[in-house]
Amino acid sequence: MSEVLRSALRGFGTSIFSTISQEAARHGAINLAQGFPDFDPPEPLVQAAVEALRSGAHQYAPSIGSADLREAVAAQHAAQYGRHGLGYDPETEVTITVGATEAIWSASQALLEPGDEVVLVEPCYDLYPFAVAAAGAVPRYVPTTFPGFRLDLDRLAAAFSARTRLVVLNTPTNPTGRRLDPDELRALGELLHRHDAYAISDETYEHVLFDGLEHLPVAADAGCRDRTITVSSVSKSFSATGWRVGWALAPAGLTDAVRRVHQFVTFTAPTPLQRAVATMLHTAARTGYYEQLRAEYAERRDTLLEYLRKTDLELAAPQGTYFVLTRCAGDEVEYCQDLVTRVGVAAIPASAFYADPATGRGLVRFAFCKRLETLRAAGERLLAAPA
Repeated sequence: MSEVLRSALRGFGTSIFSTISQEAARHGAINLAQGFPDFDPPEPLVQAAVEALRSGAHQYAPSIGSADLREAVAAQHAAQYGRHGLGYDPETEVTITVGATEAIWSASQALLEPGDEVVLVEPCYDLYPFAVAAAGAVPRYVPTTFPGFRLDLDRLAAAFSARTRLVVLNTPTNPTGRRLDPDELRALGELLHRHDAYAISDETYEHVLFDGLEHLPVAADAGCRDRTITVSSVSKSFSATGWRVGWALAPAGLTDAVRRVHQFVTFTAPTPLQRAVATMLHTAARTGYYEQLRAEYAERRDTLLEYLRKTDLELAAPQGTYFVLTRCAGDEVEYCQDLVTRVGVAAIPASAFYADPATGRGLVRFAFCKRLETLRAAGERLLAAPA
């Protein structure tokens, strides 16, 4: 039988995350590969979901999202980032989606014409190039390198052309753990205006930053503000990766474009979970939840780093997210395979985050969104394994 998958998508195989997680299960390895917590979401979120289910919230919410959640998202964003001049109207500028993934997908489909060019900063999450290809657009990659992963502004400018329509960013960044800084955002804003382009900014890890760093939204830069769709979700902030509730924030014109696609992709996110998330956002704002979240993840990060520093790996300590990117001396795929089969620990070969795997040669990503006892058990296996 001939190949039935569209030609533009044939280069995309099974996600590396699924592949490694399957290998981890098969070999009984501790899974530090895929970024999902091995602990439950906060109890107030779970209780709010129970109450929503018992209160009859079982039918469709409005496609754009329930009013209470859109209002809660807008209020949270204004409270945290209003000092940057940011604020969004919950009626016309906030859309609830099925996770950040669907928000990125819908925004890409809404903005891109076949043949448009999209700038992607590498290493990048594997959804981004897939969404570009699915829209018939052409990726233009701007690699960053270990250990600093700073964005080269000259290379960024060179990636733009008359056909550039979109830039897709992630800050703090999976897998590098780096936060984009004001100089990088200023340069980006100038390029967006010069080329009449737009940005999708994936800020899913906005609440997971360390060492006193605060999240800096891409739209905080005046040049980016009117041209940016900001995406986030509950997956990382509330340790609920299976809930699939996210949102897109953007000026009204961009929001209208996203909504037109979103309504035909998923129509709406689950109604009871939307109600629960709205409740949790208000709870988090008044209880210091995000400060506690950062402190707990800082402890997890430091625990894993303590073990990794005793190995032969080179480390790039993250500013945010719940990943540590390291570099091994040899082939990263072979290294990760050996970790799973011989050591009993699963990690991701981070060359999968580059269009050309050779650019990410030797890079290995570990996730620390795990209980401390899980991280210690993994660390002991790493140190006990013979060379």
